[in-house]
Order: sequence, then C-alpha cells, then structure tokens
Amino acid sequence: MIGVRQTEPHYWMPTPNPETGVFERHAFRGRRWAGQSMDLTVCGTEVAMAEPSEMDWRTAPTCMSCNEILKSRQAATP
Repeated sequence: MIGVRQTEPHYWMPTPNPETGVFERHAFRGRRWAGQSMDLTVCGTEVAMAEPSEMDWRTAPTCMSCNEILKSRQAATP
C-alpha cells in the first residue's frame, strides 16, 4: 500500500532481567506471547518468559534499546 509503512509485528511484555531479576518491558518479534519459557528480545537479550502481573505492567520501565531499534527500523522502512 502506498503511504503505509510495513514493519514486522512485535509485542511488548515485562520480563525479568536475567542478572538482576528486575522487570523491564521489552519488545519481542511476533504478534503475541505464545507461552514459550524463554525468548530473545528485539535488543538481543535472552529472557525468561511468564505471565506478568498487572503490577509488572504498571511498574516495569520500557527498554529504551528495544524502543530505539524499533523506531530506527520504522524510519528506515519506505
């Protein structure tokens, strides 16, 4: 379609940092979480996956690396 940017689908989900256990909201490739126990974030970090609580969603900051990668991909798409 003319004027519409086509980018690969992604979703956001709070996951624990593998080293500290502190939650951060990362982007993942795909349309939604498929129940896998581990996955690779857009920024390249392998993390454990589990159903986040409402508190995780509210308090986990956005991964700025994932955010910047997705923004740069969108800007590069004609």
